[in-house]
Amino acid sequence: FFRAGMHFVITLALVSFSWVVAADPADQKYAHNEKIPLYVDNVVPYHNPSESYRYYSLKFCAPPDLHYHYKSQTLGEVLQGSRKVYSLYVLPFAVNVAGKAGFLCEETLGQADVDAFRYAIKHMYYYSMYYDEIPLRGFIGEVDENGRYWLNNHHTFKFTFNRDRVIEASVHYDTKHRIEIPEKVDGELKVKFTYSAQWTDTEVAFDDRAANNPNPLYAEELEIQWFSIVNSFVLVVLLTGFLAFIVMRILKKDYQRYMAMDDEEDEDETGWKLVHADVFRLPERKSLFSAIMGTGLQLLTVFLVMLTLAVVGVFYPYGRGTMYAAIIVIYSVTAVISGCVSGYMYSAIGGTSSSECVMTTVGLFPIPVFIIWSYLNSIAWGLGSTAALPFGTICALFAMYMLITFPLTLAGAKIGTTIAQPLDVPCRTNKVPRSIPPRPWYSHNVFHFFVAGFLPFSAIFVELFYIFISLWGHQQYTPYGILYLSFVILLGVTACINVSLTYLQLSMENHEWWWLAIHSGGSTAFFIYAYCVYFMMVDSEMYGFMQLSFFFGYMLITCYGLYIMLGAVGWACSYIFVKQIFAGCKTD
Repeated sequence: FFRAGMHFVITLALVSFSWVVAADPADQKYAHNEKIPLYVDNVVPYHNPSESYRYYSLKFCAPPDLHYHYKSQTLGEVLQGSRKVYSLYVLPFAVNVAGKAGFLCEETLGQADVDAFRYAIKHMYYYSMYYDEIPLRGFIGEVDENGRYWLNNHHTFKFTFNRDRVIEASVHYDTKHRIEIPEKVDGELKVKFTYSAQWTDTEVAFDDRAANNPNPLYAEELEIQWFSIVNSFVLVVLLTGFLAFIVMRILKKDYQRYMAMDDEEDEDETGWKLVHADVFRLPERKSLFSAIMGTGLQLLTVFLVMLTLAVVGVFYPYGRGTMYAAIIVIYSVTAVISGCVSGYMYSAIGGTSSSECVMTTVGLFPIPVFIIWSYLNSIAWGLGSTAALPFGTICALFAMYMLITFPLTLAGAKIGTTIAQPLDVPCRTNKVPRSIPPRPWYSHNVFHFFVAGFLPFSAIFVELFYIFISLWGHQQYTPYGILYLSFVILLGVTACINVSLTYLQLSMENHEWWWLAIHSGGSTAFFIYAYCVYFMMVDSEMYGFMQLSFFFGYMLITCYGLYIMLGAVGWACSYIFVKQIFAGCKTD
């Protein structure tokens, strides 16, 4: 029964993956004069990339009786807020369109329609269209230097083709074909919408089509400040290496001193050796502790897989929706990791209620994410934004969680509990815990967390700027190799800092380091979230309740995930370090 259930789950995972991947356009070949549909998608304010609305929320030329024919879309497109609709444009393959053939319709605008267009033009709304899966984007209108509002009511499409394939597609407008939108209209304003199409032959191969269709609203690739990044990396590596060198030298002296003390039995033990009977005392809240370890390792796997896929060129630079969908699917299929690790850890540290551990693991990350997402989705739904997921997609994601993520977590927990062994530690633990003496100010938890979070944050500070303006702006971040290196350095610095601070706490005879290591490792997430406030106020032009809610809401989810992941990394490295130093020291 278990094997049959796993086969069913794997089949569902493969179906989910096929939902993520769009149909390959490589086999799209057309005959001369064959009709290719132009899909209209949405309108988006330039400075608020998360705030998207349906294309026909403005009074463009809509189908008769508003009977919209929607294109079937992948999960990634829906998550990106895409709602593609068949338009009235007639653009046959390799056929120029001009004159009367390019008449689309004549719309009559009332005062409410005029106000909507003026608002969209003022806030730099742009539209999204798709022709043969090639994105076309352009501004709805513009405000000139005299404060007059102009609507671009004529679109010029320019295409290139190689034999029977579309290679390039773009949309343009000029000042000769536009109409002024006044603040007030007497009665009604009639607007004619027209278009033209120009086709040109090219020798560019179809395989190079993506490189020849950059997003016109996105700036060119970020001009990376390589010197700043390399300088930051070098300083952090030197600092971390210097810190590790000091800790190793101190440890060497400690070993020499303890060996000398073993020869003189009258001397009392001091320092970290004094807590050998308490250092491996099992933590409280075992279920939560185990769930953090399991979920943290799962999220680490998701990060590494996503970065690896990005480095090898799986993701299209402008297709963010595919990345979002890939994250969901990879998280679902890696649920077996969180279940296995948490079940193993819970049994290893003497847990007695495995069901409690499993349920904590299942809900530790998804429940807070669901609460925040529900709030943001409600805002988007109330404002009529396409950022709100359709009910069918919500049901499909819920089914994916219940039929894939949840069963894989249960299966992993069963495997982990079965193979679990008690922790192999070099020291026995006393029944009565040792009292912790007063500590100096620099070893208190607040200062400890500040240092543990600030140093890893400083290692990625420069890189964060480029990531943020790519995620929440119109710049494109493509050097994924540098991003991968930054992530590895973040993990390395977090490990070294946590090991050093754990050693400091043990030297102060504080044996309660288990939870302290998790909080220290995850403290970097608080600095990253604080940077979000700085970015919003200084480097961003985002505005409005919805966009700011999405920004802080989704960054809160990201930082929460980083807290769990880095907390698990911090504890694991500290545990290995503590186990090694006490294994090499003679104790009673």
